[in-house]
This record gives sequence, structure tokens and C-alpha cells, in this order.
Amino acid sequence: MASELAIGHVRSEWPYSSSVPCDNSAMADPAAGYIKACYVKSTTTTSSATQYTPPALVNPVNPITYGAKCNGSTDDTAAFQKAINAGDVLVPAGTCVINGTLNVRVSNRHIQCQGTILKRTTGYNMQMFVIGDYTNAYTNDSIVECNFVGANTAAPQYYGNDNRHWDIPVETTGPVSNFFLAGNSFKQFFGQSMFQTYAATNGGSGDKIMYNTFASCGYYGPVFVAHTNGYIGHNTVTDCAVGIENDNTSQATGGNVIEYNTIKAVYGYGAPDMTASVMLTGGVAASANYSTNIVRNNTVSGTSNAQGFRGANIGSRTIIGTSWGIKAAQYSNNTCVSGCTVTK
Repeated sequence: MASELAIGHVRSEWPYSSSVPCDNSAMADPAAGYIKACYVKSTTTTSSATQYTPPALVNPVNPITYGAKCNGSTDDTAAFQKAINAGDVLVPAGTCVINGTLNVRVSNRHIQCQGTILKRTTGYNMQMFVIGDYTNAYTNDSIVECNFVGANTAAPQYYGNDNRHWDIPVETTGPVSNFFLAGNSFKQFFGQSMFQTYAATNGGSGDKIMYNTFASCGYYGPVFVAHTNGYIGHNTVTDCAVGIENDNTSQATGGNVIEYNTIKAVYGYGAPDMTASVMLTGGVAASANYSTNIVRNNTVSGTSNAQGFRGANIGSRTIIGTSWGIKAAQYSNNTCVSGCTVTK
């Protein structure tokens, strides 16, 4: 997968007992196979159900101070960039349109939302957040508890021949390590992923992608490219692929853990290749050694329906076997049911 990437072609005071913002849109209609996910008020000041601790914000700034309107129509990209440049960011409730690209090029920059929707009204303007600059090392940045909404449809479409291919909500570029992405929701972006790492060789290490929801993906929800010792866990994923993908042996991989993710097909992801409606993999490129990546305790299910770009009756799948990589990842205790197949 190239990002100049062509796909291979708990805070103690947190007052909620869950970790995914409420989604009452049509995409969350249980009749279509989606599960409504909402914060549930807790009766205590701590909750064992919240299995992550958002990084502490240091003197956070508010994008409104820098001119953001967050009214659902005004493009707030410039104001958000000023806020990110100034310090940690706490985004109030509202719908903020981000039709440009926001660059985070500093370590220890933390962005946290308060029920905020970060919205795109176009799919042509490349990434929304880029962490890093392809060259320098950055560490310990984070985005938590934001709702990312793109301009794609519930039955997702995918385009590999124009800028919509790069319509990616969050991407790290170069040696970015220990990035933390938790408690967010992502849906309806056109790009090849909802979150990804990327570098020609060293895409950093130690990222944690956890307790997010991903739905209606162009291709992948979360994916590691050229990344080591990362974690993708406890995410709820509908109509997206999940996993690890390198283009060649020069890109680092190894020590990544993918576990306790629930992956389901309703429409199927938008990408027309890979002959699956959703997918779970510890590594797919034929030339890479994925043998120290671990894929365990995940559930994959479902078959696409006729509304999907992928077409009707295409099953989900789990990729296992030496045909995917020189040496395959380690797979254990993954559940493949209700339309899912295992590809050896």
C-alpha cells in the first residue's frame, strides 16, 4: 500500500460507561445491520467499561478562539490549523467542516473532542489529518473521541484514479511512533483507509488504535503500513478491511497485534479488488515477512448485499496462510461465521 500509496495491488473523571459517540444517522439503522452506539451515562466517576485513558491535555486551546464556526457549513480548516499550532486542542460540541488538510508536526500534541462532528463535504481534498512530515520522528500525538464523517455513501464507493483515493481522515507519515487513536467514530470516507501509517521504510512503532468504530470504508478502516509493534484492538468495524499491508520488503513490519475486533459486512467495502466484502489480515503483500504479527480473538462475519459497489453476495474473509507473504502472520482463535470464509 503506498501513500504516495497504491493499495497492493480512562480518564478518572470520565462520566460515561462506553467509548463510542452516539450515531443516530441512517447508517446506524439496525435494520441495515448497523448497531447504534452511544455514550451511556455512568453512575460513578470511573467506569471499567472505558478501557483507555485519554492523554492529559496541557493548557488546551479552543478552535473557536481562532475563528472556527463549527456551524456545519463554514470551512473551519484554517482556524483548526491555528489551534493545532498553538497547543493541545479541546474541541467543543458542534459540526466543524474540515475540507482541507490539517498538519500535526510536533510531538505530544493531543486533540480531544466533546461530541464533535468533524465533517467533509467533498471527497477530493486529500487527507483530513496528517501526523508527521515523512522525514522527522514524532511521538505521543493523539486524537480521541471525535466523530469523523465523510462525503461517501452508506454503501461505500471507491476511486483509485483521482484525489478521492486519498480521502483519508487520519494518516501518520514517516517515523511517527506511539500515536494514540481511541474512542472515535469514522464513516463514509472515499479513501483507501480511515486510519493508516505510511513510510517508504520506517513508519514508526507502537501506535494504539482502539475502541473506535469504522463504517462504510473505501477499503481499509485501520491499517498499518511499514509499522512495527502496533496495536489494533477492540474496534467495531462495518464494511471495512482491517489489517497490515506492506508493498515490499523494504517496509518494516513485525510485532503488531490485532485482537478483539468485530468486523462485519453489510454492503461491503467499496474497493473492487480482493474479492471480499470485508477482510481481516495480518499481512497481504506477497514479498513481506509477517511472521511476528499476531491476529487473534477477532470475529469476522457477513455478506455484501446488492446495494454495495462490490455487488451482491460477496462474503467476508479472514486471510491465513503462506500465500499471503513470504511468511504469514500468526492467527489464533479468530471466529469466521455467517458468510465469512477462511483463505489459506
